Amino acid sequence: MAKTYHHGDLKSEAVKKAVEIIQKKGEVDFTLREIAQSLKVSHTAVYRHFTSKQDLLSYIAEEGFRAFSEKMMNEVPKGKTVRQKLRIAGKTYIEFALNNVGHYRSMFHQELRCATEQRPELEQVGAEAFMTLMDLISEGMKNQVFKKDDPRTVARFVWSSIHGFSILLLDGQFESLQSKASIQDGIDHHLEMIERALLK
Repeated sequence: MAKTYHHGDLKSEAVKKAVEIIQKKGEVDFTLREIAQSLKVSHTAVYRHFTSKQDLLSYIAEEGFRAFSEKMMNEVPKGKTVRQKLRIAGKTYIEFALNNVGHYRSMFHQELRCATEQRPELEQVGAEAFMTLMDLISEGMKNQVFKKDDPRTVARFVWSSIHGFSILLLDGQFESLQSKASIQDGIDHHLEMIERALLK
């Protein structure tokens, strides 16, 4: 028998179910029909909220970017120096990926390359997250803590390094980083090497 939801409840439940599926499968692999079956509702009920898989995926990604940006804004200012702030930003990034797998995998999925045309706010929140990192890099260069270079290029280097580490960690590619303690040590070591590359 099909379940009944209040209008807003079904939308949030569909998002929640998609995030659960992504986390369980380790990849963005779902259909709206699968979501509907899991929630025991008709697929047309889900289509009233999301017109396609890409529509739902972009909604999840935007939700993820907003949560990520909020986390960064709350944590990064706790650092007293630009080096501390960069270290906190790196840790916050990796911990967000580990604790929000479904959202994180959605945020950088290749299907979203076209989604920004239908949902321009997605591109905006993604850019805001990158700007937080670039502002830190610029601050470090201005204060002569980091080597002088193009801030955008350096921010891209830092981001790609942390992102790659996060994805490999999520996929279990580091055999020596399995326990909670070893993962934390691995994170600290990786961020230290990034910092060394930036210092004057």
